Amino acid sequence: MLRSIHPAARRSFALVTSLVLLAPGCVKPGGAAQGLTQAPTMESVTGEAKCGVRSSAAKPLVVEWPAAERAALEARAARGLVAVRYQGCEMEVLTNCTASGLYEYVGLTQKREGVKITNADELYAQLPVGAAGLEAKLERSGQLNVDMVIVGRREADKNTFSERDLEGRCDNATHVITGLTVGAFRFYSGAAAEVGAGVKVHNVGAGAKSSSEQELLKSDGDADSCAVASSSDAAAPEGCAALLRVEVVPVDRIFGGQTASSSGGSSSGGSSSPTDSGPAPGTDPELEKKIRTANALKAVGYIGVLGGLGLAVGGAAVFRSNKSKLEAEVGEDTVSGDRQSNIRKAQTGLALVYGGAGVAVVGVGLTLWASIRTKNLRNRAAMAATPMFGAGMAGLSLQGRF
Repeated sequence: MLRSIHPAARRSFALVTSLVLLAPGCVKPGGAAQGLTQAPTMESVTGEAKCGVRSSAAKPLVVEWPAAERAALEARAARGLVAVRYQGCEMEVLTNCTASGLYEYVGLTQKREGVKITNADELYAQLPVGAAGLEAKLERSGQLNVDMVIVGRREADKNTFSERDLEGRCDNATHVITGLTVGAFRFYSGAAAEVGAGVKVHNVGAGAKSSSEQELLKSDGDADSCAVASSSDAAAPEGCAALLRVEVVPVDRIFGGQTASSSGGSSSGGSSSPTDSGPAPGTDPELEKKIRTANALKAVGYIGVLGGLGLAVGGAAVFRSNKSKLEAEVGEDTVSGDRQSNIRKAQTGLALVYGGAGVAVVGVGLTLWASIRTKNLRNRAAMAATPMFGAGMAGLSLQGRF
């Protein structure tokens, strides 16, 4: 019967029969079929580090920074608003760049907060700046913890910035720190101690089965000193002003100024925090395309302004020169043979003046429109790229103007 079937149909029938017979033996936990059904991850396909495929958090904790780096940031914030280069998992404080404005202290009702990190996703959400260097520690200990006492905030007196608000060597500035949460903290690895039937305490317990494997990684401030803090304080109590978290907003580049390169290179005259460099964070490709188009139009408008002004100035010079020649002939009995040529040149110069002025006006309008559009698109990209924190982080709030 099979002989009467077309050869191609026989081959298809044999292939389907073989797959049906082999299928029961393929579906085994951990077998080859399971490997075929697992979708490849972005990291396995592209080889990019997690810093390169995750967006920057707008409110990162800084408890993992070395004491010297946090001290430098604290000292820099005492003199004015701090500009940084913040891309991917790298934040660099630009010591030779200043933003106009000051921080004002706001006292808060004392708050206690604990952050528990048990996997890489939580690590990159909570501690993006130092996440790459803490992955191995998290894998070994199984858990990272931050215990914080929050007593106040230092808030900037403004929350929007353009390149005109920056002074100094600021070519690589991408963000300005607008808020710093202060208090005291303990950053350690390992779970809290478990005693007996599962009662959890901090390094203290009674019973035969007490297990506490903790390693203190960083600490700053004194919780006892924080006990006297109140919401009416004009400054944080002595011993309770450690930096816990920073909040940043992007700098609006009005004329498309140079920003930090995606390769994570060092900026001019900056003091870098202890982070691993990585490529710029990924964003919506469609938004990126629109931003590039708006920047290109902005450049065209800028060139139009300069070109139009150049035409107008050149036309004015031609007009004045030939007008002077024509005025010199007034009252003379003999008309110069170049009179008609001078008249045409004067008219051409006047046309260049009007045409150049028109081009310059159009260029100004295009530049302003493209600048506003670029800013709105960047706000949309920032809101789309910023992750929401968990319940312990009290969420994330951004405002955009459209």
